[in-house]
Amino acid sequence: MPGGTIQLLPETRRKVEISLPGENKPLYWGLGFLALVVLLFAGFKIYASILNKKLVDLNDQALALEATRDRVFEKELLILDKRFLTAASLVDSHIVWSNALTKIQSLTPLQIQIDTLFADTQAGKIDMKGFASSYTMIAQFIASLLSEEAVTDIELNKINSLSTGLLELDMKILFDKDKFVLNKTGQ
Repeated sequence: MPGGTIQLLPETRRKVEISLPGENKPLYWGLGFLALVVLLFAGFKIYASILNKKLVDLNDQALALEATRDRVFEKELLILDKRFLTAASLVDSHIVWSNALTKIQSLTPLQIQIDTLFADTQAGKIDMKGFASSYTMIAQFIASLLSEEAVTDIELNKINSLSTGLLELDMKILFDKDKFVLNKTGQ
């Protein structure tokens, strides 16, 4: 021994690994994975049973609601709905002369006085007799009537001059009844 010292421990240290006989790490990993799969399977089974219970509860509620339905009332309600649809179509195609008269009134100048008004829906015409203060007013009246899209034509039958200074006129207004007298929405 050089220098008279005794070395009892080696200078380098090694890690001591103790290996137990029969130890198998892949087996432990496989068992762990298998346990995880079993736990997931059990969790999904529990979740599926909860969803099935909810489905059964919803089905029971639907059956209870079905049992409370009044089928006679529902049939009567469907019949009433069909009748309302029929009535609505009748109202939509109903002739409303107040619409036509309002249009004629709005198109008539103040110097025109309507004396007689005879309307025929089937023929699509209005026979009118009245009085005007001048030929200019008659021309303005005819022009305003023709500006209405529902008026298709105007026949001016006669104009007579009266001793009062007024002009007597007799005219026929031809119109499209779908646009003039039917009860349409938006008019």
